[in-house]
Amino acid sequence: MPPDLGAGSVSITDAGGLRVQWQPEGHVSDYDSDWLRGHRGGADDAVPCGHAPATWGAELSEAMPGADHDAVTSSDGALLDWLRLLRDFGVAVLRGTPREPLSVLALAGLIGPARATNFGEHFDVLSKQEPNSNAYTALGLPCHTDLPNWERPPDYQLLHCLRNDAEGGDSVLVDGFRAADELRRREPAAYRLLTRFPIDFRFQDNESDIRFRAPTIGLDEAGTLAEVRFNFAVMDAISAPPERVGALCRALRAFGAVIRDPALECRYRLGPGELLIFDNRRVLHGRAAFDPRTGGRHLQGCYLDKDQLLSRIRVLERSAPLQ
Repeated sequence: MPPDLGAGSVSITDAGGLRVQWQPEGHVSDYDSDWLRGHRGGADDAVPCGHAPATWGAELSEAMPGADHDAVTSSDGALLDWLRLLRDFGVAVLRGTPREPLSVLALAGLIGPARATNFGEHFDVLSKQEPNSNAYTALGLPCHTDLPNWERPPDYQLLHCLRNDAEGGDSVLVDGFRAADELRRREPAAYRLLTRFPIDFRFQDNESDIRFRAPTIGLDEAGTLAEVRFNFAVMDAISAPPERVGALCRALRAFGAVIRDPALECRYRLGPGELLIFDNRRVLHGRAAFDPRTGGRHLQGCYLDKDQLLSRIRVLERSAPLQ
């Protein structure tokens, strides 16, 4: 192309497209309006698919976003509506799902292929002997994000309930973006510290040793909340200058206090045949302790990449009515 290439003239065609005559060679290009819309670039990049997240607190306990499995699997429109809820709220439930083992992988397939980790392509959440994670016990779990020790933690986590008749074990969810905003409002110095200084995370067992350093509260290039990494169970020793360690510990304690604020906790009891899916890099999850002597509790889980979710939404939107 000539180094001095430029548009000599620009006009709208009778069909509503764009016509450009290029200089210095006089070449004419016609661009269809649909093509231009699909290649406009950058217009929706500030937030996923151009939609800001809908933050929430305890009120979501009574208004969990969700959909019916049969509707979602039989209608692209219902699937699109459900995926938009998941994108915007960071959490959604799918009700009336098949209760056969490994159904979670087929349900993930509504969006895209599962992402394997050191825990495998899928995992079973139940109390078992010699666990390599507190998740595989009957203990209560404080709210956390999974696998912050990975350079790229899994984006979405799916938990499919096969059985849940033990006493206790209710799920607890906290919107990490809402919690980060609360920390910024209550203790701005702690917020600044957790957005700027990395924390060490590490998971190790007989087969794995995976570690990474990153800020607890991640911001994008525009300073917008992008992710939360918070999990004391896999936090390693803090490698920071001695004069910084105390301040980091106090900031982490302050963030933990916000996360445990009952006003921010959504509590939800998963029933058999329900699938809970949430944004693992935004939504912190935990559970109440349960008593395995009173009944069984068995969830199967897997992970998905956000790229797959956003791609699925965009493809479905191609044939959806304009809103």
